[in-house]
Amino acid sequence: MRSAAAALVAALFLTACATPMPPADDSRAYADYLIGRLANSRDDYEAAAQRYFAALARAPHDETLLNGAVVSSLASGDAAGARRAAGMAARRGAPAYAHLVRASDALVARRWRNADAELSAIEGAAAEELLGRILLVWTRAAEGRLDEVTVELAPLSAIRPYGGLFAYQQAMALDLAGRQEEAVTAYAHAEEGGLWLPPAIERRADLLARMGRREEAERLLDTETNRANPSLAASLQRLRAGEPVSSDPLTPARGAAVGLYGLSAIYLQEGGTTDGLAALQLALMLDPHYDGARIAFAQQQSQLGRYDIARRTLAGVAPDSPYASAARVTDAAVLLDSGEAGQALALARANAEGGDARARRALADMYRSLDRHAEAEPIYTELLQAAPNDWRLYFARGAARERLGRFAEAETDLQHALELRPDQPDVLNYLGYLWVDRGERLQEGMDLISRAAELRPSSGAIIDSLGWAYYRMGDYGAALDHLERAVELEPADPTLNDHLGDVYWRLNRRIEARFQWQRALTLEPDDAAAIQAKLEHGLPPAPPSRSANR
Repeated sequence: MRSAAAALVAALFLTACATPMPPADDSRAYADYLIGRLANSRDDYEAAAQRYFAALARAPHDETLLNGAVVSSLASGDAAGARRAAGMAARRGAPAYAHLVRASDALVARRWRNADAELSAIEGAAAEELLGRILLVWTRAAEGRLDEVTVELAPLSAIRPYGGLFAYQQAMALDLAGRQEEAVTAYAHAEEGGLWLPPAIERRADLLARMGRREEAERLLDTETNRANPSLAASLQRLRAGEPVSSDPLTPARGAAVGLYGLSAIYLQEGGTTDGLAALQLALMLDPHYDGARIAFAQQQSQLGRYDIARRTLAGVAPDSPYASAARVTDAAVLLDSGEAGQALALARANAEGGDARARRALADMYRSLDRHAEAEPIYTELLQAAPNDWRLYFARGAARERLGRFAEAETDLQHALELRPDQPDVLNYLGYLWVDRGERLQEGMDLISRAAELRPSSGAIIDSLGWAYYRMGDYGAALDHLERAVELEPADPTLNDHLGDVYWRLNRRIEARFQWQRALTLEPDDAAAIQAKLEHGLPPAPPSRSANR
């Protein structure tokens, strides 16, 4: 319906317009609230939840505290805490996340009217409204009222990736309602929406197989990207064995979990960490066997430095899950992130002993991250024998060979990766930077980096490469614009700060140059001695500028 589509488009651009007020009376509750809010801002959601609950003991009906307790509990992976806080909230007019928790539980229990009532009462920020919209689709579908929430998909196609997500949701809901041809059409819209959503792809293949279009289902699953996903690889095996594509039947709760997972990916990509984690936890409450969401939750916790939560989450992946190997690989990566390099490497080696290609690749990647490139390079070579068209392996081996000083071989690998994936920003950037930094093929290198920057304008590393290309050509004014932008995007990267110091020096801004070099030293750079030498002696006279047409 046009009205529903218009409402949905409007919801995509809503912003929160009010700051909740803290509790006013009890000074201890107020102190706990402030500490909880500070912990939440630092992504320490466990500590935040503890403080919010402590404050609730003194002000049990305060909506601000209830909301904080629900959200922090979800973001830390504490479903029981989220349910406890949601249960303390009023039946109507409660914080949005309290309604979302209660609606999710109602969906699992197949209490459709209760779920509908909770979702209809939601009033909140855009992120909360969109989460509610996902759940409402499945509540109405279960009630036989799907037409009330279906929309025209064409107007959403330009709103990437949200349009793709809602098209996938509508396609799965139509399939649940038995409207298979309409579902096929909606899936076609979703495919154009710029969102790769593995569980929705699995449901699409399952639909095609049930409609007797098994060859089409196989073509969908049998692509390089889809085979790399453990669940889709398992679906392809089942299809070829004549079994149902999906191991579990589609239910409203499972469909909603897929939608929340997709929305979480968008939130996290846009920097909405709290809402992204909360959406993932809600997805797991809707479908406790959804190990793809479990691994995504663990990876995000590891990035936040919450290694205990990450490992505890990964332990929930069953040994017979398609994601079991991925969980072990991720566990080793979490150990590495936590500073336990020895334990991480031992686990990665143990994972790789069975010959699993993903585990072998993970071991090689770990060697490379530890600057043990001589050990990584032969593993990539071995893996390429079995997967000669995998651009990722050529890219990884090229990077290892570049660090080993084998530049001609590195260049060949990177060019081969680019032939296989011409618009891959990381490959474009790496090869372009390799040429520019060595003073070779400057115009071609500049073109590659510029293309990478167009494809990924928010990458500090790529914008730095573009600035460094201008620096190498002696165009310090253009270099400054890009290098300052790169440091804004990734302020904790030592290389970017070092490069900015260099261009400040060339522009005779010596105090700022030394400040940037000093900052780079505090960020544990690989070339600390070289940066220290610049702090003491500055840069030598600039060489003649190099033409980009060289």
